[in-house]
Amino acid sequence: MHLHTHGSSNATQTGITKSSTLNSLTRPDPEKFFAKEGVSSLSHAFEGKIAVHPGLGGNTTSDAEMQSALDGLLQKPLAGKTVAYIHVPFCQTHCLYCGFYNKPYRTDESRYYTDALLAELALWRDSPAVQSAPVHALYLGGGTPTALEAHDLERILKAARETLPLAHDCEVTVEGRLTNFDARKMEACFAGGANRFSLGVQSFNTSIRRSMGRIGTGEDMARGLEQLMSYDQSAVIVDLIYGFPRQTMQHWLDDIAMAQSLNLDGADCYQLNVYGQTPLGKAIKDGSIPPAAAIPEQSAMFAASVETMTTARYRRLSISHWARTSRERNLYNLYVKGSANCLAFGPGGGGNFAGNFYINTPDYASWLQQVAEGRKPLSMLQTPPAHYFLFRAVAEDMEQGCLNLSALEGRFALPLDAIWSPLLTQWQRAGLVMQDQGRVTLTLAGQFWQVNLSQLLLNYLKLVLEENDDLAA
Repeated sequence: MHLHTHGSSNATQTGITKSSTLNSLTRPDPEKFFAKEGVSSLSHAFEGKIAVHPGLGGNTTSDAEMQSALDGLLQKPLAGKTVAYIHVPFCQTHCLYCGFYNKPYRTDESRYYTDALLAELALWRDSPAVQSAPVHALYLGGGTPTALEAHDLERILKAARETLPLAHDCEVTVEGRLTNFDARKMEACFAGGANRFSLGVQSFNTSIRRSMGRIGTGEDMARGLEQLMSYDQSAVIVDLIYGFPRQTMQHWLDDIAMAQSLNLDGADCYQLNVYGQTPLGKAIKDGSIPPAAAIPEQSAMFAASVETMTTARYRRLSISHWARTSRERNLYNLYVKGSANCLAFGPGGGGNFAGNFYINTPDYASWLQQVAEGRKPLSMLQTPPAHYFLFRAVAEDMEQGCLNLSALEGRFALPLDAIWSPLLTQWQRAGLVMQDQGRVTLTLAGQFWQVNLSQLLLNYLKLVLEENDDLAA
């Protein structure tokens, strides 16, 4: 059964009618979704994070049907917002905490990669889906896009602009490192139309940087940012991470203070996730590196970042993203957390058409070969789960710290307030949310645990809808 996707008076009346049947709802045990009470909600509401990004998976398409299914999607006009993602797989070094490292960079790879990427872009040049709607954000991610040679950075950006229908106000982001990102590469990006840079500084503390396999000192990072800012042609954003081994609260506050002193357009404050398969995860396990900060310490660092950025009058764009100037919009990240279509290119790049999620093969040699043969190098295609747009709307709201229940009920014709009432009532008692006039606002503690709360809402809602078919009729 399909949910209505547009609000109307009929939808509202349907919601009211369904509300009358709520007393007979079959519900899962809500206590399995509750937070702890009688403890600090910021540091101990849950044992730990239960997901990296909230969401519910779809149904995997067989290898034999994958290409024809995607070809069919390419013939349909897209609805809603659209973004594009280009994955650059190369890195000069493997930072210890990174789970995305794929391939070491060699100078001669730059041209071969770029030639293949341009050929992949051309495969979809004339498809009805790609040309049907403006692309509102283009993101070069990785890996380390700034590892590429200057000429190839410009070629990629210009080819994307020629191939994809970029909106006139399209946010064009180049992600990367400041190490080896010199004036030639900066100017090549500008020439290609880049208007936003997201740079993974992670920490300005040289000792912490080196312990995590980062190249360059904190002073090098500051000088590189000042050089990029001096062009005054783009938004310049840095990523900072809290929770590294040996990182104290003072180290974290010093990192934020340094970022603020540079008058950047914005900053992202991310919690460290330690994955077992990464060099950091292995080193912590064998005892060669001390553990990362525990949840209580990380939650305190999160709270300190919120207080410090708010006091400095930064604008909150989402749970982790902060803007100082109007140049910073963070469009790509905001849209992909919701239900935006995503056109993806490059080895390992992932995208979706109306919730049909696909991934290019991450195998670099296979990607090169399939593109040379004129084929989209798919490795996976999943059709969306039932109620996909509802689930993504919930995740999008929660990412911005406030769940607009009234709007969601009107759009999807479901009594969500009543469905979630056991969870929201307990979470409010536990100090994670506040409810008022059809909105659920996350407290500071709720913001720290946002991923858990989002995933639990989705899991509970999915179970209720599966057990009460009449609700989604």
